[in-house]
Amino acid sequence: MKKSHLSIFLIGLIVMLSACKSKKELNSYQVTRFAMGTVIKITVLDYSEEHADKAIEAAIAEINRIGSLFYEKNPESPLYAFSNRTTDRVAMPREVLNLVQRGMEISDITNGDFDMTVGILLELYDFKSEHPKPPSLEAIQAVLPYVDYHALVIDTIDNVLISKSPKTMLTTGGIAKGYGVDRAMKILQEFGIKGALVNAGGDLQVMPRPDGKKWRIGVQDPRNPEKLLDIIEVEDGSVVTSGDYQKFFFYEGKRYHHIINPKTGLPADSCQSVTIVAPNSEMADGLATGISVAGVAKGLKILESLPGCDGMIVRYDGKVFKSSGFIYSSSDK
Repeated sequence: MKKSHLSIFLIGLIVMLSACKSKKELNSYQVTRFAMGTVIKITVLDYSEEHADKAIEAAIAEINRIGSLFYEKNPESPLYAFSNRTTDRVAMPREVLNLVQRGMEISDITNGDFDMTVGILLELYDFKSEHPKPPSLEAIQAVLPYVDYHALVIDTIDNVLISKSPKTMLTTGGIAKGYGVDRAMKILQEFGIKGALVNAGGDLQVMPRPDGKKWRIGVQDPRNPEKLLDIIEVEDGSVVTSGDYQKFFFYEGKRYHHIINPKTGLPADSCQSVTIVAPNSEMADGLATGISVAGVAKGLKILESLPGCDGMIVRYDGKVFKSSGFIYSSSDK
């Protein structure tokens, strides 16, 4: 009996020690999916593969929910209902109205260079065509009067979005992806994940690592996809890059891309790319789009006025400019 008790004790001790050992082993788990029109990569640091998988799946489900809610081509999306309205008042979920409100605040910060009402202009550009061509200046001029975020009014009492202009269309493409990344990271935090990186096609957010190391993030050279322009290191927060190389076509030797200047109706021509470091991806996403339109001088002025936000701007000629607080570059590239 003594031997039996000793054996049980030793077995129990081994199981206990094994459990303690497994808890101390922090491993990296990664999943890649396609959502919101881009490749989603989620990397987490956790002690359990099963727990990590559940957290990642929940985060991806949230990204899919955000993508469906804010995709203006989805017939069930509130944005689709707004763009195809028959009245100037359209009921909206509070979540959508809140994002539109925050988007309008970024519009104010960028003096209208970020504007969610460019939706009617984007309709003129067919980036999926086998032989794409830009719209005529006449077609652009015909819809420019309907591009103005000031035409939007939010009724928070009745949860209604009002448009003073009958043809104004809304697109949240320059901010919703960042919001989706923020929400995905929130889900991972609620699961108790120990460290994480969420990357949605250039919109990234990281959670601090328990080992104290910083996340190293490569910034693509906008004119050479095989080359990194820079490697930056961040411990916490978001890094978002917008560029004229992400969705574009050439026509008669000129590049036409998806970042539209809301004041001219033409693709912005001031920058090749803009990388923003900010506390959250939603803000970084909107700023990256707006500063791509604003250009270097105005862009740097905007960044210097915003605590916690910094940026690196690649001008149209390839010259790089950084805000005074952009100290994230790694010395080891």
